[in-house]
Amino acid sequence: MRSAQQASVKETGVTIVSDLLKRITVVADASDEAGLIERMAKVDKTIVVSFVNQHVMNLAWRLPNFADCLIGSDILLRDGIGIELCLTILGRPAGRNMVGTDFIPRLVQEFAGKRTALFGTKEPWTSSAATALRHYGCEVVAVMDGFRSDADYLEEIRRSRPELVILAMGNPRQEDLASLIATSVSGPMVIVNGGAIADILAKRFARAPLWVRRARCEWLFRLCQEPQRLWRRYLLGGLSFAWYVMRLRLAT
Repeated sequence: MRSAQQASVKETGVTIVSDLLKRITVVADASDEAGLIERMAKVDKTIVVSFVNQHVMNLAWRLPNFADCLIGSDILLRDGIGIELCLTILGRPAGRNMVGTDFIPRLVQEFAGKRTALFGTKEPWTSSAATALRHYGCEVVAVMDGFRSDADYLEEIRRSRPELVILAMGNPRQEDLASLIATSVSGPMVIVNGGAIADILAKRFARAPLWVRRARCEWLFRLCQEPQRLWRRYLLGGLSFAWYVMRLRLAT
């Protein structure tokens, strides 16, 4: 009986993650990305933007509810070399690397002058990130750390009526909250699941040098910055990811 249950769980993971990968918006080049950002800034409804990287796929395999939040996103973008290799192995186009720490600042520039909310990380980094958003030209109307209740965030959004909401709480917390906001608060807004973007904007952690990013080794740079927190995600997680990719390839 237990063996049958384990097999069922594995097959569920294959199905869910396959559906997740099919939902990725393939961005061909810089021009395609610019067009996507321009369209996002003109939307007249609420949309949720999420990113899929190696760690996110590992979580989605084990957490079906989290995977559902990602699949339910209006725009799902590929982040990192891991998902690029996965898509290539599966015979699917990977497109442009849409790493959030590059894409979100470009999106923020398009929202200059618009009402913006930032929820995530902790002080003093939350306030520092909000200051950085103001330097981009955003009208920051709501700022809260990432350790409040759902009700606190919903109340603040209803009060401030932002057009852009940046969630920087990590996975799966931010995706759960994004889904809740999208279904609980009326009014058009773009909700972005930004991960570590607040810490990057606040300069709590430095970006990797350009040559490191071009060598596809920014993950290694981040690992050196926070080895105690990230070693399991990148090293042990890498082994899990390789196993999941192999299962997906066999399933196709």
